[in-house]
Amino acid sequence: MITAYSWAAGILFQNELPSSITDVYKRAMLVNEINTPLIQGKNIPSHASLLLLMDLDDNEKSQRLDHMVQISAPYLTEDIEDKVRMNILLRLWTGCTEAAKTISANYLAGIKSGQVIEAPITVEYRRMLFNLIDLLARTDPIFKGGMEAAPSLKKILKEHYSFNGVPANSVVRRYTNEYQRD
Repeated sequence: MITAYSWAAGILFQNELPSSITDVYKRAMLVNEINTPLIQGKNIPSHASLLLLMDLDDNEKSQRLDHMVQISAPYLTEDIEDKVRMNILLRLWTGCTEAAKTISANYLAGIKSGQVIEAPITVEYRRMLFNLIDLLARTDPIFKGGMEAAPSLKKILKEHYSFNGVPANSVVRRYTNEYQRD
């Protein structure tokens, strides 16, 4: 996720959340729509779909970002340059997915013999992670908008989540739903 955020830093910057995505559930739907094309690419399965974002060549990176821009049109309806749109989408996606993974019950601890190994997220681990991501949310309103949408993304994915260890003033707590389990 830090790779996507660093990509955004190298693109034209917008400081405000566009009015077309002020609705938190709409933001979550947008993040859900762009997630697979960003992470796995357009031509699934392919060798490139197995690569981490930081390992993509410029061509594959460009294809994924362009596809993400196309997908966003029904959600992000402002007439803005594609590079600004990419910047917004990458920051929104990073904020939402970082927060969503951190409020999950488990995290990906590793892969052994082709099997995914998950481990529970402890209260202390969640608190430590939110100290970092809340700090970024204080300085980046679009990342913050993504964080706010994390519980809604969990609802879309039909995944339960927990705020145990999340600071009381964290923006991720702003929009809760029936998938919260504390």
